[in-house]
Amino acid sequence: MANSKGTLKGALIGGVVGATAALLLAPKSGRELRGDIKDRYSSAHERTKQLLTDAGQKTQEIAKQVGHQASNIVDKTRSAVSAAKDEAQSWKDDRISDTKAN
Repeated sequence: MANSKGTLKGALIGGVVGATAALLLAPKSGRELRGDIKDRYSSAHERTKQLLTDAGQKTQEIAKQVGHQASNIVDKTRSAVSAAKDEAQSWKDDRISDTKAN
């Protein structure tokens, strides 16, 4: 996971640096260059917003799944504790009955 994060970050930075260099080295007027930079910035901004939205949705999905799993674990634990308590009470009742019978 950490390696893919670093790769994604490196690709993003490399892409920005490459695009900026291409824009600055291209034979264009100042007005055209500023327009291109603005367009590229807007495009990158929109892609970043979309990636953040997607990441937020995925995080919510994962959190929901974890919540359901935790709830299931709690339910199973409660059932196990209840069964153990019932078994202990039954054993205790049997011991008391055996003691009274003797």
